[in-house]
Amino acid sequence: MRQDDRDIIDSFGRESIPDIWKFLAAVRRRFQLSEEEAGLLQDAMRETAVFAPGEYMVREGDRIRYSSLILEGFACRCKDNPDGVRQIMEVQIPGDFVDLHSYPLEVLDHGICALSECRIVKFPHAEISRLIDESPRLARIMWFTTMVDASIHRQWIVNIGSRSGKARIAHLLCELYHRCKVVGLTTDHSYWLPLNQTQIGECLGFTQMHVNRMLKELREQGLVTFQSQKVQIHDWEGLCELAQFDPNYLYLTPREG
Repeated sequence: MRQDDRDIIDSFGRESIPDIWKFLAAVRRRFQLSEEEAGLLQDAMRETAVFAPGEYMVREGDRIRYSSLILEGFACRCKDNPDGVRQIMEVQIPGDFVDLHSYPLEVLDHGICALSECRIVKFPHAEISRLIDESPRLARIMWFTTMVDASIHRQWIVNIGSRSGKARIAHLLCELYHRCKVVGLTTDHSYWLPLNQTQIGECLGFTQMHVNRMLKELREQGLVTFQSQKVQIHDWEGLCELAQFDPNYLYLTPREG
């Protein structure tokens, strides 16, 4: 159970429709989306919930009946080892569905944890079934979003498995800059990143001490500064070159259909 007794209905009332413009912006970066189609998606999502930093939205093995779209805040997909070590497998930002794949799976094989205070809106699986029946094109778009998640996961495996030191951190910061830019969360090559050094290490397979040392070297090279949960990129081309960053795996170009 996903602690339904803790769910917080949007402050404007049960009948209000939460603003999902960040998600729609990400969709429209890839697909043409009519106002009617956007309305169908928005009407299917009404009930919101708020989670505190460090709180699990979904725990591994939970059986769930809705998928969660982040309206505000950052979260992560993660697995906790029996010895207490956590591996973060993807960082989720506003506009992301954190568990759309729970619709066919029903039970997740990993957890979803809030990194900052998160406000989400529920997309009931029953509504997903209805939309699939009414609009096969929307079904394709939702399927596409899960395929992008899979592409990101593959890139994270490459990042941990074949890059080392500063390049891993540089790649993570480049990816999050691109994704945040799509939903209007960047300003002059800077963005908010509510992760501490330990959490960055959990993304990359590093200790907090190693992350601290690598961030210092990136700063001294004039590439990027990470301070007070703000990423400021000073040399975008240099950071991308170090990271061997190619954004094609994010599929941000327009699609046909």
